[in-house]
Amino acid sequence: MVTEKKIRSWHLLQTLLQLLLVIFSLIYSLFIHAGGITTFKAFILIILISLQFSVLNKNVNSKLIQCNYYFQAISITSTPIFFFTFVNDLLIKYTNETITTFVLCLITIYKIFMFIPMGELAMGNVQNKWGRFCLLWFIYLIIEIESTYPIPTNPFLKACTNSAIIGSLSFVVTTWFVMKKWGFVTPNFKFSSRVSKVILSILIIFIVIDCLFNGFNDANSLNGILTNWNFRVASNSNLLYLTLNAFAAGIGEEWMMRFCILSFLLKLLQNSSRQIFWAIFLDGLIFGLIHFLNTPVQPLSATILQVINAMTVGILFSALYLYTGTIISNIAYHFLYDLAGMIASGSISMLSPTIFDWQLLIFIVLIYLGLALFLVTGKRKKVVEYNLNLQGLNKKAF
Repeated sequence: MVTEKKIRSWHLLQTLLQLLLVIFSLIYSLFIHAGGITTFKAFILIILISLQFSVLNKNVNSKLIQCNYYFQAISITSTPIFFFTFVNDLLIKYTNETITTFVLCLITIYKIFMFIPMGELAMGNVQNKWGRFCLLWFIYLIIEIESTYPIPTNPFLKACTNSAIIGSLSFVVTTWFVMKKWGFVTPNFKFSSRVSKVILSILIIFIVIDCLFNGFNDANSLNGILTNWNFRVASNSNLLYLTLNAFAAGIGEEWMMRFCILSFLLKLLQNSSRQIFWAIFLDGLIFGLIHFLNTPVQPLSATILQVINAMTVGILFSALYLYTGTIISNIAYHFLYDLAGMIASGSISMLSPTIFDWQLLIFIVLIYLGLALFLVTGKRKKVVEYNLNLQGLNKKAF
């Protein structure tokens, strides 16, 4: 078990190594008269990394220290963007391709775990619930963004580093410690003992049909929905990249939305008579709205359709998580859904929707909302409440 004392030692060693490496690189750069931009980056990194020692202060109740936790959570998460770019530039400039690839591979693996000290010593000590909520989003977006950089010499490594899979795994590992320190129970990886086998079988059949329909139904009118199918793979050349992207979305988005955010919403609404209803609705709404981030890479009309679809599927995902009591069902559903769409289109972005796409959306919305409502009402609601009690969501965590 990783104790706080060990994590403090880990953070101290990790920060010292970063600082020494940047100082060494700065001296080396100055000696060979490297560009001023590299020197300026090094000075900024030295300042930011040096300040990271401050999270070792144990006086968590001081207002100044509380402010520092926000700053350090952001700083420690953001610094690697510049630090690894800086290291990458030096490796490419002063070493050969083999050494560069080997070092970047080690860095890539280490990045999955490197933010654990930040989560335990900085982010985990933030006490304001809205501050926690905002930090979660910032950390999620930054870790996802900074995890992508190319290692061009190996197809598998290139796919790993170009996709968001490393960032998703890093976010899961980091928030595992953070959410536990905030008083939340980590997700279950087994189905709830109260789940009906009949309903579970129906859900599995529905998920398979929905994923196949999302990827391979080729209908352009309502009349062809049952008959027009095209089971093709658009491109074999980037299949690994698309698979890893779909897996990253399944892991990262479901962990963020169905564990972190939904847990927050359930706690905030713990005194509401419609706690479950409002929690899954707001979770779906947030999940849909974040898909507006896809606007730069696809047509606006496609993004709007995607947002509406994501809102309703987010509500269904939330209901599914609460009923089954396991995050695995959500990760599998999300992964297969995205994978089917990606390998059929050969892209992670959407094309401009047709009139039929908008018509079809109406039916999809009704089906998703109907199934979600079914899972959290009637006898199923007792299963949901039982699962919530197991997760400790009826207790005050703030």
